[in-house]
Amino acid sequence: MSAVRLTLQILVPLAVLTGGGFGAYAIYNAKKQPIVQAPANRGPLVRTATVETSNEQLDVLARGSVEALRTVDLASEVGGKIVASHQALRAGGTFTPNDVLLEIDATDYKLRITQQEAAVARAELRLTQEQAEAAAAIRAWQQIEGDKPADPLVRREPQIRDAKLAVDAANAQLTSAKNDLLRCKVQLPFGGRVRSVHADIGQTVQRGQRLAVVLDTTELEVRLPIALQETAFVDLPLDGHVDDGPKVTFTAEFAGAQRTWHGSIVRVEGEIDRRTRQLTAIARVGSKPGDTPLLVGMFVAARITGREAEGVFKVPSAALHSGDHVWVVAEGAKKDGEPTYRLRDRQVEVLRTERTHSILRGGVAPGEQICLTNLQAPIDGMTVRIRKPASEEKLEAKSEAKK
Repeated sequence: MSAVRLTLQILVPLAVLTGGGFGAYAIYNAKKQPIVQAPANRGPLVRTATVETSNEQLDVLARGSVEALRTVDLASEVGGKIVASHQALRAGGTFTPNDVLLEIDATDYKLRITQQEAAVARAELRLTQEQAEAAAAIRAWQQIEGDKPADPLVRREPQIRDAKLAVDAANAQLTSAKNDLLRCKVQLPFGGRVRSVHADIGQTVQRGQRLAVVLDTTELEVRLPIALQETAFVDLPLDGHVDDGPKVTFTAEFAGAQRTWHGSIVRVEGEIDRRTRQLTAIARVGSKPGDTPLLVGMFVAARITGREAEGVFKVPSAALHSGDHVWVVAEGAKKDGEPTYRLRDRQVEVLRTERTHSILRGGVAPGEQICLTNLQAPIDGMTVRIRKPASEEKLEAKSEAKK
């Protein structure tokens, strides 16, 4: 019994181990081999834009302050006491052409005219007397000397010439007195607005004393600094003053609303600003009755009508990199029935760059797609995927949901 028992104790474990080994081997051989597939790397997803030719208006943007056509220091041409003042002669008041802004007491100047008229009469009387005496002297000379030429002193030529000059001088003094009488009324040939007042009724002023500072607002001017590279896009009157220069549209926030005015470039300043290296164009804008007032000192934005560029490419500024390069998304060979796309670095000819878009003169062809996505480390030949428009993505999502 002991020998049988010992044999069983040895053989049973060996049988169990052998059966387990065969079972494990069978299970191992029955498993399916995994299918090894290379990972598909189709590149990052990018947004693109299709390049098309177009004609673009190259307007130039600028900003400036409104200034009066001219600023005049109104001074007295005669001395005296101010006896009348226009109701508009106050800071901010407006006046029309030939309004009498101030009137100086004219009593003394009227008396001076009377005196000068008397002086003219005396000078004319003396001239008449000299001419009569000369005629008498010539008759006496002819009776004594016959046809012999008379001496200039006999003909009293110096006395007559002196008398004529005296008449001219008296008339000049009379004209001056009349002019002074007219100057007692202070007027201007243009309409405008009063900036400041320095004299008023009751004050005695001297010749040349400042009375007021007024602004000619019949037309207003705006100084518009323009960068030198921007002058290539607009026809500035570099040779002098013009009346039909490039049109300008002005906009500004006024009275809680966006207001618009229209004008044109009439000239440019004679030199380039040494500090900013900009050329300043002068635009003139007229004010019409009923228009929203454009006030002196107002800061306005201006859009200057520029030249039209034909056959150019307008692309988003985000498409440019390195200043004058774009990434062109070129279609390659199909893989698994789907097209592949690769990035191609392309140098382009940039005509103009603005905040939101750039104008290209060349370097791309119509119908090509350019990359708009800012990639981390793009390289030439890199594989990318094109992001479909949102409408197409929604349609695909709906079709997948139905399936």
